Amino acid sequence: MENVYLEFYNHQTRKIHQDDLKGIELEKYPYLVFDAPYYSLKPDILIGRLDHKKTFGFLRQELEDIYIDQRYLGDAMHDDIVLVKEGVEPKVVLVVKRALTVLVATLKKTPKGLFFEPDTYLDRRLEVDSKEGLVQGHVVMLEVESIDEYGVYAHVQQIIGHTNDPDINTLKIVHAYEWPQKFTDQVIDSLKHIHIDMEVEKKERLDLTKELIVTIDGKDAKDLDDAISLTVKDGFYHLGVHIADVSHYVQEGTLIDDEAYRRSTSSYLADRVIPMLPHLLSNDLCSLNPNELKLTLSCNMILDMDAKVVSHEIKKSYLISKKRLTYDEVNHYLKNNQTLHNHDVEQMLTTMNELSQKLKKIRALRGEIEFESSELGFIVDDQGRVLDVYERKTDDAEELIESFMLIANETVAFHMHEAKLPSIYRIHENPDVTKLKTALQTVAKLGFPVNLKQIGSPKPLQILTKNTSDTPYGYIVHMLLLRAMQKAKYSNELAPHYGLGATYYAHFTSPIRRYPDLILHRLIHRFVLGESKNRRTDLQHFESIMNEVATHTSDQERKAVQMERDVQKLKSCEYMSDKIGNFFKSTITQMMPSGMFVKLASGIEGFVPLRVLDDYYMYDEANLTFMGRRGKKYRLGDQVKVELLDVDLATKKMDFVIVDKNKPKKDYKHEGYKPKQKGKA
Repeated sequence: MENVYLEFYNHQTRKIHQDDLKGIELEKYPYLVFDAPYYSLKPDILIGRLDHKKTFGFLRQELEDIYIDQRYLGDAMHDDIVLVKEGVEPKVVLVVKRALTVLVATLKKTPKGLFFEPDTYLDRRLEVDSKEGLVQGHVVMLEVESIDEYGVYAHVQQIIGHTNDPDINTLKIVHAYEWPQKFTDQVIDSLKHIHIDMEVEKKERLDLTKELIVTIDGKDAKDLDDAISLTVKDGFYHLGVHIADVSHYVQEGTLIDDEAYRRSTSSYLADRVIPMLPHLLSNDLCSLNPNELKLTLSCNMILDMDAKVVSHEIKKSYLISKKRLTYDEVNHYLKNNQTLHNHDVEQMLTTMNELSQKLKKIRALRGEIEFESSELGFIVDDQGRVLDVYERKTDDAEELIESFMLIANETVAFHMHEAKLPSIYRIHENPDVTKLKTALQTVAKLGFPVNLKQIGSPKPLQILTKNTSDTPYGYIVHMLLLRAMQKAKYSNELAPHYGLGATYYAHFTSPIRRYPDLILHRLIHRFVLGESKNRRTDLQHFESIMNEVATHTSDQERKAVQMERDVQKLKSCEYMSDKIGNFFKSTITQMMPSGMFVKLASGIEGFVPLRVLDDYYMYDEANLTFMGRRGKKYRLGDQVKVELLDVDLATKKMDFVIVDKNKPKKDYKHEGYKPKQKGKA
């Protein structure tokens, strides 16, 4: 085993059975003890991730973080997994795993010659073995070879581009996350061997080509992996959710399967999509494009008039989508009765909306919490330049698709569990009680009644999110509560989904862009549809890999989300970079000792440092207020007018100052304001 200590961290445990750590030599692991049948960490040894500040650090622990003074950090860096010896002065005794494995850096020129300037802050010098073939302005990916107390030692892995290249900043982010961008020639060539005999498939599948089936997606979507149909017969809804049969094209153990697993998800950046599958599959063969014969897996459900599923079946099918609808079109029809020039489609959509609203009420009754989060949309030109920024809104059409996908996902998860088959579930654990209590106490300070007696119960949170939705504090309250929630993840073990209030939940509906959906389809083919040639062997195989698949796909999802957020921040900064000195209406959304975060009407967020304000302000945490010596105060949720002072592309941050409407504009640039970072726009 390569790193025994890492097993303790990965399993969040202090002891592991000897059968799971076979063949280890105890003398090589001085911080372990053996008490048959378990290997354990020594009583005074802790393991965790290091949160490295400038002059100290914290070992992040579940119950209480451990403070570590600078002199006892050794050569450990931020986010390293470390062993710490407890005592009066806790000390890092071993770096178990380095967080820093690659770096993005830019070649800069000084009178002394070229040097590498890393994109991320390093608390020690960076040494690169060679600059051969490089020129000023080159942006490179560095691979870290070793780290000690004094330096980070690396070599050039590849040239990403040049600072003058269009959209180089987005490329830097994607490379920093080590996210694969292109498919190798071997992977693309392997697609040539995919052959589907449609005539054979038709004989083995349910024929849905005569059914009225449509897709509803965003207007720019190219990977259409779900289609829907609905009829009402004898007082029952007959709902069909038909999903592209991607696993029929992407077979286990192939090059394309390995690559899809490595990525695990498509990444939706501000101005591009990095797909999980090549375009031949994602946009063509598997995509449910209109008027094309496609292979699908269908979850056909019968629901009573109260929208409760009374029966279901999962079938292999083939269909022809009759119409490709967009969210905008459907919303215009449902909201404004704007015709779609197809009476049958319009009638079906009206019934679909009726069913969607019933399903929404059921979810609310069982405990689903509706959080409203802010998501930015970007309009960009072919050079990646941002032309406009807007806040994405959810309306009836989006809710309709969400409702149908949720009920299909729940139904499939229920089927897999009841049949006692291996599966991959989507779970969401109960919120951390301490974090939730802190969030609720903050909400109470804003003037909203909270229920601390039933903490963790979804009902009081439902009431709170509903009562605050249409107030100026809605976004703030929802963000406070969201930050107290656990992250949803994939698991081979069934557990409830807290946020949805669902007992059974899995991801079935997006196999073009999510690997867990793809592997769930594979399980359905083998065990539900009976395609396994050796059921016992297949069961053992999937049961043995499912935990690892769940962990890897959860990790990749978190990584993709963070990368998407970083690109969103970058694009926001690029859009604002030529607007320094402009004024904007905004809301104070968060307060901290050094200043306030504000959110503009466009959804863009920035920071107001206290040092730029016109008085000395003290933070009154009890009232969520900054009080000035001259009596002026700013409170969380206040609507304020701000001026953009500075945009820093390197750190993806922007600074504002609050402007008093009744006073003449001050030239803050000449009254002590200095940008803190380099690389400003």
